[in-house]
Amino acid sequence: MKNPRRTNLTRFAWTVWALVPVGLLAFHFGPGQAAFREDTAARLVARADGLQQEALALQQAAYGAHLAAIEARVAAFGKDDESLRQAALAATAREEEAYAQAGAAWRETADALAEAQACVDEVGGRVREEIRLAKARALVRTGDVAAGANELEDMLFDAEENTAIDATLSLEAREELATAYYYGARLMRLAGKPADEWREVAGRARQNFRYLAEDARRRGAPGTEVANHEKNGELVLNLEQSSLDELYAKPRPKDSPTGKCNGLGTQPRPGRKGRNNGDKPAKGAGMNGEIGNGW
Repeated sequence: MKNPRRTNLTRFAWTVWALVPVGLLAFHFGPGQAAFREDTAARLVARADGLQQEALALQQAAYGAHLAAIEARVAAFGKDDESLRQAALAATAREEEAYAQAGAAWRETADALAEAQACVDEVGGRVREEIRLAKARALVRTGDVAAGANELEDMLFDAEENTAIDATLSLEAREELATAYYYGARLMRLAGKPADEWREVAGRARQNFRYLAEDARRRGAPGTEVANHEKNGELVLNLEQSSLDELYAKPRPKDSPTGKCNGLGTQPRPGRKGRNNGDKPAKGAGMNGEIGNGW
């Protein structure tokens, strides 16, 4: 689609032909640069979309390898059978490789989205915030949960003064944040992190899911939406109450990354809302699809 600003400027240049060089220069350093950045961002977003489709396929394959590895480990557990032990080791190796490939694909997606965001940072607006949200989501799925959560926290903090982050986008950011904290708390516990650290992160997940449920109820949202948020809050509580052996035996969420989530249990950065101990999240918020299904 033609850019109307470019069309209008071209017509003006034909009329005032003596000013063509000046007009072209002004266009280059004015609206032309904005249009160029927007076009570049659009190409990068299109590339990121293709990368995301590949990452989703690899994530699904990794989840399949994860289920197969759990089955192999359960079969070998408590048995003095070398063949079963070797089968479990091989299945675990395939699982780790599959998640490494998925994580690398998510990293490429996040990098492409970061480039796109840089192109429209000066322009701002909803498109920039949508790219920002997609980038944060991809970062979480690379296993860099802390970086993705920080970006989402920043979005919610900025929502108070940034009109481009409307209620719908804010809800999406909050649900992504709650999900990231759940993934992070689960991975931290499996990695043997101190209880006070992973419990703090789990508490952040519960706070945000509780807020989402209360907000959905206040808005008169369908009962299924309220129930989904409540169910997700219960899943966080289940994480906190399950034994480590029980947790090892349960499949991880389909979209969850792997890793140790280093840095996620540290104190929040100054000035950021939604992370204060015991405080209710500041603003309301969704995610791509319901994370409750299939957990």
